[in-house]
Amino acid sequence: MASARREKRAARVAPKVAKPAKTAVRIRAKRNTPNKDHILEVTIELLERSGEHGFRIEDLQARTKISKSSLYLAFGSRDGLLAAAYARMFAAQVMESISGLQSVVEMARNAKELRVSLHAATAFVAAPERHKSRLDRTSIIAGVRGRPEFREYLSQAQRDLTAAITRLLEIARHRELINLRLHSPRVAAQFIQAVTLGRVIAEIEDLDDEENRAEWVVAVNDFIDRLLFDGLIDD
Repeated sequence: MASARREKRAARVAPKVAKPAKTAVRIRAKRNTPNKDHILEVTIELLERSGEHGFRIEDLQARTKISKSSLYLAFGSRDGLLAAAYARMFAAQVMESISGLQSVVEMARNAKELRVSLHAATAFVAAPERHKSRLDRTSIIAGVRGRPEFREYLSQAQRDLTAAITRLLEIARHRELINLRLHSPRVAAQFIQAVTLGRVIAEIEDLDDEENRAEWVVAVNDFIDRLLFDGLIDD
């Protein structure tokens, strides 16, 4: 009995053991998941403002609040980001070219109407306001040199453009709006693009030479007539 009382008394005077403090749970900051469309839009704005040499990832981060790790996770590298941005710029020009030509073909009721519309399109293409668009496109194409990732992006965009123009030429031939006998629609599509894009050469010589521009429009229209309407329209 005495032993039991001593044990109870010892238990009452024994120091209490403090419970371990709870470990604070660290709450991670929410990561800014990249919105690719927004990232590319801002990248294009910065490229147009400063050019590729003046483009800085830090400026893009300041505008979009995206972390560098998330950015590289989305695009792989700086080159991957720029390739995607240039491809989007190129694709926008592609869609503009396709939609304009598509409207011309769809609205034409006969070969003469189509020729008139294509001649008007030639004058539009040669307008000084289109110089920047042509120059941008040639700069983008030149950027693929030694950069396989760029070439991959732009090759697909260019193939899409050529394929779309080829289909429109095939539709026009099926409707007997053109007389494409000597060349395939695909080769014709490539030549048409080469001629219109080549306008930038004359503009580098003298952008404001109106006489040269008028002569160029006549020459291109003559080329189009021989390529697409030879023997189909009697003037």
